[in-house]
Amino acid sequence: MLKIAIPKKGRLSNPCLDILKRSGYEFEDSGRKLFSLIEEKNIEAVFVRTQDIPEYVQDQVVDIGITGLDIIMERKAEVEILQKMGFGKCTLTVAAPKNSSIKSFQDIKDGIKIVTEFPNVTDNFFKNKGISLKVIEVSGSTEIAPYLGVSDLISDIVSTGTTLVMNNLKPISKIIESEAVLIANKDSLKEKSEEIELLSSSIRSVLDAQGKKYIMVNLPTKSLALFEKEFHGLGGPTVMHVISKESLVAAHFVVDEKQVSETIQKLKRMGGTGILITPIERLVN
Repeated sequence: MLKIAIPKKGRLSNPCLDILKRSGYEFEDSGRKLFSLIEEKNIEAVFVRTQDIPEYVQDQVVDIGITGLDIIMERKAEVEILQKMGFGKCTLTVAAPKNSSIKSFQDIKDGIKIVTEFPNVTDNFFKNKGISLKVIEVSGSTEIAPYLGVSDLISDIVSTGTTLVMNNLKPISKIIESEAVLIANKDSLKEKSEEIELLSSSIRSVLDAQGKKYIMVNLPTKSLALFEKEFHGLGGPTVMHVISKESLVAAHFVVDEKQVSETIQKLKRMGGTGILITPIERLVN
């Protein structure tokens, strides 16, 4: 049986369950359950703290898991990163109070105190820059530390920057960029390669389909050359003869969602009719 660790709470939990559901793996999550089994797929989900997932995967308590890249780096977990998940994007950022004398990275000197939930990543970042700071680890509410006189700086996860603004903090430097990733135990990759590849490829097909639309249109045969020059799709559009009194072809192709309106206008100028735009649930390359 394949075991996967899923964040029980937090900003990664719901997007994770949604992606898995659209990939064909719908786990029951009541908010209190610790386990969820999909018998027909022979896979069990374990709902745990996001911070614990790297170690669970590393120690083969579970075979695979979804967690943040920042947490993997902080825990120095020896796991295989299979793919980025496309959500939970954020940066680990160094910030200072707006009224601080520290205006830029060049103002940071040896001995300055910095509070963070990511002591390893933060310390390594500054050491690589040749700066030795006093790194203080906390388990939350890092934003308050400078105002309590605990530190001069903070190192914290930033998604939109709103929290920094609300707490009168200004960003000084980015340490790392992070997002949710699918990870696997190295031994499990060998022992359960087929099961892991099936789940991983299913997720990949959903992610690849995001932001894409499938367009079908009837075109006059005389416009075909112009159409083929303008639209390429995935390796080229699909063109079929239409049984009609008129000389028509049916063309099917994929475009980015942002280009749909522009594409419709181009098709109309080519004499296109019966234009149909549909969502794509999965896309396998």
